[in-house]
Amino acid sequence: MTMTHIEQQLENLASPGDRQKHLRGLAVLKQIGGENFGGPVSQLASFSEDLARFTIQYPYGDVLSRDGLDLRTRQILTAATLLAHGSAQSQLSFHLYGLLNAGGTRADVVDLLFISAGLLGFPTAINAVPIVRDILADRDETKNVAGAQTSPAVPDMPSDRFAVLDRIAPDFVNWREHTLGEEIFGAVHLEPRLAHLASAAMLAARGKVGASFDAHIVSALAAGATDSDIVEMVIQLSVYSGFPAALNAAGRARNVLAAPERPQASTQKGVDTTKDDEKRFMRGVATLAETSGGSGADVVDSFKDVAPGLGRLIVAHCYGDIFCRPALDPKVRELGAISALAAQGTVAAEKPLGVHIDAALNLGATPEEIVETLFNIIPYAGYPLIEKALLIAHDRISLFDDKQVDVSPSDHRTLDMCSG
Repeated sequence: MTMTHIEQQLENLASPGDRQKHLRGLAVLKQIGGENFGGPVSQLASFSEDLARFTIQYPYGDVLSRDGLDLRTRQILTAATLLAHGSAQSQLSFHLYGLLNAGGTRADVVDLLFISAGLLGFPTAINAVPIVRDILADRDETKNVAGAQTSPAVPDMPSDRFAVLDRIAPDFVNWREHTLGEEIFGAVHLEPRLAHLASAAMLAARGKVGASFDAHIVSALAAGATDSDIVEMVIQLSVYSGFPAALNAAGRARNVLAAPERPQASTQKGVDTTKDDEKRFMRGVATLAETSGGSGADVVDSFKDVAPGLGRLIVAHCYGDIFCRPALDPKVRELGAISALAAQGTVAAEKPLGVHIDAALNLGATPEEIVETLFNIIPYAGYPLIEKALLIAHDRISLFDDKQVDVSPSDHRTLDMCSG
């Protein structure tokens, strides 16, 4: 079916009473989707014409066509929400294309990877790299080399929370300031207003509508966002994250907007994330090699052509700052990572789950210990997620056995990898 035929098919879905909204939605869909704008919805219509009609009329005819935000901003918010979803890869690809079609740049796309790494965890960013690579290669966009700029500042932590965390976990406070504040948000080129709106959308979509969400709303307002911008962001959440997330976010945002005083702008200078502490980075390289047996390095190397600074940061922070610490036995640390990733249950967590299963095996964990670790999560994550995790574990254990790795587990258990 040609695109002309598809466009006609989609127009014919409209009924006389909703035709104006339907055509308005199709026009926005065409602007975002480009040449193949109607392909996915046409396929959807073969399953349900009603669902295809709703898809055109509500997201595009009712929400994305609203005047409150420009289309580039809306696509940034859509991509941020889909990154937080963790299992909407085809939709993420479509809307990252849509971001470029709506006037977005390579820098916008890469910035979303950095923000997601800091707020949602590195697996989210790692999973999106192949999608971003394909999009940028297809568009043949050149790398944008940014000079000095004003970057969004990570919101300050409330003083009472800071006091507790500084007492029980001072390293966390330091990492929040240096890694999240300087190396992640300091490398973002998005206007601070947009960066904080995208951050709030990510947190709301992930279900983390709390103090951090409030803080990013406050920071967006301080950077020039209007009350209408906040309202429009929440309305858009209803499309890509559902009404429960939007209603929760609306309640929190309403309280922020009702505050008697509005915050002042807070900004910071951008930094070059490729110039982090070399000693810290090399410590991370050694820890990565010691634990992953190569599979982790392959993941990190995947960033080289898209966001090399972010790949380097994974090594320096995850492995040079955290995974090398001596308070936990390395094997126990890997079993903990397996627990966290299996409980997430997203597509974005599947490859890192395999990497950390490999690392646990390299460090002497037995298949029984890995299976028991996954069993322990059943009460908290449910059977479907752990069923998938067990199948991933089976594949990784089988590959490990096939390789006949001849490494003594005892060589790893007492390593103080953070020293030196």
